[in-house]
Amino acid sequence: DDLPDWMDRHHVDIVRTHATSLDGQSIGKYVDRTKFLKNLPEGYGISEMAMACDIAGQPHLTHWHPERVDNFGDVLLRPDLETLISDGTDPALGHCICDFTHNDGRPHSLCSRTLLKRMIGRLAELGLLAKTTFELEFFLFDESFDDIRRKQFRNLKPKTGSRLQNIYLLRNAYHATGFMTEVIKRMEWKGIRWENWNDEAGTGQYELNLVPSDPLSMADNVMRVKNILYEVAVDQGLAVTFMPKLGEGFATGMHMHHSLTTTSGEAAFFDPTAADNHSKVLRHWLGGLQQTLPAAISFLAPTINSYRRFRDFGAVPLTATWGEENKSTALRLVSRSSGLARIEHRAGAGDPSPYQAPAVVLADGMAGGERELEPGPAYEGLAWGTPDSVAKLPTTIMTAADALRADTLLPEYLGADFIDYWIGTRKAEWLAGHTGGGDPVSPQVSLWEFQRYFDLV
Repeated sequence: DDLPDWMDRHHVDIVRTHATSLDGQSIGKYVDRTKFLKNLPEGYGISEMAMACDIAGQPHLTHWHPERVDNFGDVLLRPDLETLISDGTDPALGHCICDFTHNDGRPHSLCSRTLLKRMIGRLAELGLLAKTTFELEFFLFDESFDDIRRKQFRNLKPKTGSRLQNIYLLRNAYHATGFMTEVIKRMEWKGIRWENWNDEAGTGQYELNLVPSDPLSMADNVMRVKNILYEVAVDQGLAVTFMPKLGEGFATGMHMHHSLTTTSGEAAFFDPTAADNHSKVLRHWLGGLQQTLPAAISFLAPTINSYRRFRDFGAVPLTATWGEENKSTALRLVSRSSGLARIEHRAGAGDPSPYQAPAVVLADGMAGGERELEPGPAYEGLAWGTPDSVAKLPTTIMTAADALRADTLLPEYLGADFIDYWIGTRKAEWLAGHTGGGDPVSPQVSLWEFQRYFDLV
């Protein structure tokens, strides 16, 4: 009953609804206020093609899924009214995040946001709550998307000072201040809290860190922030991309930090009575993360371009290892105090779905916790240039899909049908690359990759 009053107070006449595809793209419509209110709570229909297509708009070869009927129809976008906010920039516009559902209101198993909610619920049944945040890395260019496309992505002009691969350089960051000031203003108008931003190691690369929150709110905020970054870039005649690998130099990742607390608020990863401060919960959680790491990579590095990151000494983990305060391992532990106790999952590229990534990480950890899996020994030293005896992560989209297929733990959590469908989409992505002009073996990033990923991931 209060919703029309809220819309009156905030002058909202149009609602931009927003769901997220399997490939992490924003899907939705601009909906008139009357239509939006009339269709609550079920939401409104969109063609199921929105769920059936790859990042370039081509139908997945695995579209025929147990979830769907044999005819071709609609799915619903069901608004989550707890996410309804006003825009701040456009006085008449509101935003609301939605879940994909069937026409009868049943949850859709191919909805990544629904999957994440299911993992959060299962974790709560174990008496645990998660808190997460992402490090959002991106490249910023001092030219528009149209200009970049016209010259076929060659001779890009990074928005920075030095062309060297410095990091945290304030003179470089100064060049992005006008852009980031507007980004932060729009974030704050939408209630999205941030901690810091800085120049990163790549030329024209920056990182934005958000205040940790529950996994669902964090995923929602990440999608909103990525859209804000894109929109500010368009408004200022710039270009921004989360495409992982653009050429020589450092690549883009999306590292996920997470911690667990009990329902009473105690840090579940920290045990002050243990010599290393590692609790039993942490050990088993870490054991699950480590054992399922090869399988998880398919979700954390979803595109052909994602795997160009996997190079020795390139700041990207290559091994299924963990270490205390060791950023060369895939799983970095911080356990020096109760308030800081967390795991940084460093394997993610810059392009995974912010719903799938935490859903998979929570599933990995729960698999270890419920089976009391123990991790291997902590890796000491740099985990690059390691001997063959150290377990490696998959380095191509197909070997990652094969590792996911071989995993016996994740189907219990994510669902065998969901995993089967996802593997099929990765095979379709591989096929698209090999038939469309992509060449993952070549050291040069292909034009096909730029055209497919630059402004869409």
